[in-house]
Amino acid sequence: MQIVQGIDQFRQVCTGETFVALGNFDGVHVGHRKIIDTTVSAARRAGGTSAVLIFMPHPLSVLCPDRAPLLLQTVEDRIRMLGEAGVDYVIVHPFTREFASTVPEVFAADILAGKLGATGVVVGYDYSFGQRGTGTPQKLQRYGEGLGFWVHIVDPVSVDGVPVGSSVIRGYLSEGRVTAAAGMLGYPFFLRGQVVHGDGRGRQLGFPTANVHVDCDIIRPANGVYLTEAVTEGQRAWALTNVGKRPTFCKEDGSVEVHLLDLKKNLYGNELIVRFLQKIREEQAFRTADELASQIRQDVELARSLIARGFSH
Repeated sequence: MQIVQGIDQFRQVCTGETFVALGNFDGVHVGHRKIIDTTVSAARRAGGTSAVLIFMPHPLSVLCPDRAPLLLQTVEDRIRMLGEAGVDYVIVHPFTREFASTVPEVFAADILAGKLGATGVVVGYDYSFGQRGTGTPQKLQRYGEGLGFWVHIVDPVSVDGVPVGSSVIRGYLSEGRVTAAAGMLGYPFFLRGQVVHGDGRGRQLGFPTANVHVDCDIIRPANGVYLTEAVTEGQRAWALTNVGKRPTFCKEDGSVEVHLLDLKKNLYGNELIVRFLQKIREEQAFRTADELASQIRQDVELARSLIARGFSH
């Protein structure tokens, strides 16, 4: 998989028949993967190449910053997962107000047919494009007929009767429903960040924790305690992770604190990936540190019980 910085650079690195998937692809969830699989399969049948066009930053962060969503993953993780899905090229194009003013007809003619030279285009059923999002999949099909590329519209994918979407997944995470989110993502939701120094409270309680710094534009699950899997330097370990504000110690700053159940390792400065498997309880304030330590012991026992009942790395 090759990353191309900007639409104008694409034909300098890729020639021949090209099949392009359009969308934001935040989370690369099971609905996205149907779009990607359709694109990759079409390219392989034709002996051509597959490409995904994504925009940075998120369009809403430019057009309506107050409505811009927190993201499910970093752009680096998004690109990595697109590559793992078999895409040949990921085109990362800067999204600006000037670009947003492109009318749908010009987007189809100048960008898809022109600069990308698309043979085929694949979009989801709810895809919108062009000025004020007035372009629809059906309009794109009509434009393609006149411009020489075909358009395939992928039907919605549902999980438990609910259409899969990044917004739905964000809603699940905001409620702490990490197992429901995983069903739509096709993998456990994860956070990635560097381990930084905290205040050492966990070690004083007998349960040392790694304080993970997470990018501020990435969504976190609802405050609470979760059974998680932590990954660092190729090693995996079961863990308990507290997401929240540590109310027992009157902390107001948000934190992601990871207690490894079995792995003994100095993690300061390391990158840590935390995969969320199941919520154990709500975050709560305790009257004393001893009461908190007692609750953590119970949390550890419950976590080990859940692991014994069927969770696997």
